Amino acid sequence: SSLKDHPLYNISKHDDLWILRFVLSHKKVKPAVKAAKYTLEFRQKYKLDEQDIRDVDIASIKKPENTDGKAKYYRCCEDDAFLFTIPDPQRGVVIFIRYAAVPQHKLIKELTEDEWLSPFMFISEFTFQWVDYITRTTGRLTKTVRFCDLVGHKIADNNREAISRDGKAMGIMEDCYPQMLQSLFVCNPPTWLEVTWAIFRPLLPKRVVQKVDILSPKKNKKHKQRFYPHISEDKLPQRFGGTRTEW
Repeated sequence: SSLKDHPLYNISKHDDLWILRFVLSHKKVKPAVKAAKYTLEFRQKYKLDEQDIRDVDIASIKKPENTDGKAKYYRCCEDDAFLFTIPDPQRGVVIFIRYAAVPQHKLIKELTEDEWLSPFMFISEFTFQWVDYITRTTGRLTKTVRFCDLVGHKIADNNREAISRDGKAMGIMEDCYPQMLQSLFVCNPPTWLEVTWAIFRPLLPKRVVQKVDILSPKKNKKHKQRFYPHISEDKLPQRFGGTRTEW
């Protein structure tokens, strides 16, 4: 009842299904209500309830006339850095990331810390709107899966400040978009990853780290089997061991 008394609460937008993700994430009602209230204020601050962005793509965001943080972020990245897709209408959003195409050092120079949140917020809101829609149409609580390809990413490409900012942004996204991320598959890791993972792991939210699975699907067929509950082989790009030639 305390949540429904909040001045920003709108039952048409924040119904029991919306609240369910907070309850599942926090287990107890009091912290779930606290997180939901914080999210209501967050959504008002960034006007997230005002627009359906399910059809927005990165190409349109990158247009020169756009000057916000997410536009600057995506313009710094190579064109094939991200691919958002819904390979199966009965499942959630699948996001593919080519990490070598995300220039951490350049991004630190181009974006302020405040602007850093914008691209994470876009990905999270885009994903939320789709998985919420799929949940409501299928009757199954739907989540998202992300695949991150590390081929070509060098140890010198890492920027501690960028990874720290990523960690802060992901923490906020986990707070405001609970029960959204099913798994984060980090694929094709270089040999140096084990050492750097130990260094950078503390910079990332524990809730995210727990969902990270480091795999080599092109070398180990058993690793690839972990993908199939989320995506079929014909929809999986070749760099992850699938047969899809796009991207």
